[in-house]
Amino acid sequence: MIPELEEEILGFLKSEKLIRIFDYLKGDPRIRGLLEMSNIVLVHRLKYNDHGMMHAMITTRNSLKILDILSEEVVNEDWRDLEDSKLIVMTASFLHDIGNSIMREEHEILSVFLAKPFVEEILSDFYDDSSKAVKIGSMIYEAIMCHMGRFEPTSLEAGIVATADGCDMEKERARIPFQLGRHDIHKFSALAVERVDIGRGEEKPLRITVGMKDPSGTFQIEEILLKKIRGTRFERFVEVYADIAGSERIRFI
Repeated sequence: MIPELEEEILGFLKSEKLIRIFDYLKGDPRIRGLLEMSNIVLVHRLKYNDHGMMHAMITTRNSLKILDILSEEVVNEDWRDLEDSKLIVMTASFLHDIGNSIMREEHEILSVFLAKPFVEEILSDFYDDSSKAVKIGSMIYEAIMCHMGRFEPTSLEAGIVATADGCDMEKERARIPFQLGRHDIHKFSALAVERVDIGRGEEKPLRITVGMKDPSGTFQIEEILLKKIRGTRFERFVEVYADIAGSERIRFI
């Protein structure tokens, strides 16, 4: 699945600089080590869902897809452009969970701390204007800090990253912890989710449709995705639906 995700991500990036930064994020052994350690802590020790390289790639793909749909809404300040926003959501999405390599509690704060040297390397390579680089860095840290929906951001990029993170709920993400013996509503609900579709909405710019085999999958929407959306004040941009096998479509927001 990783090659397919890479191909999708590259399709959104376009510029050589952005592609080079994506290569840096997925190829740096320090980042890979932090993502691997995040899964040691969360999957193998705590029996949580995947928070490693696959999750980082899926969240990055989701973020860029959402940004592509909302591009006219997002670039609303004259000091930055769409390429800047792509850099922000890509970098924040890839690094948002590395704080789990230390501990789960308040991992958003730890992720900002651990991401700082990587972000500084990226910005020094991308921007000649150090003043702008610092501003972009602040937005990356905000998006990382707010991805759980516990802290309210001021940028749309942060809402994009939180929503993209919440969309990674398909059943494959829960299989390993389920096999390792954690059988709770988090795992049963995740195993019920067959697909998550991100596309253009009708009443709002964005639509997220979650296909599931039984109603237990609605727990993933209510307790994870909607908390991230509402916590980042992103609900004005997105419609959320559930398609439950054998039932009518349900709208949440």
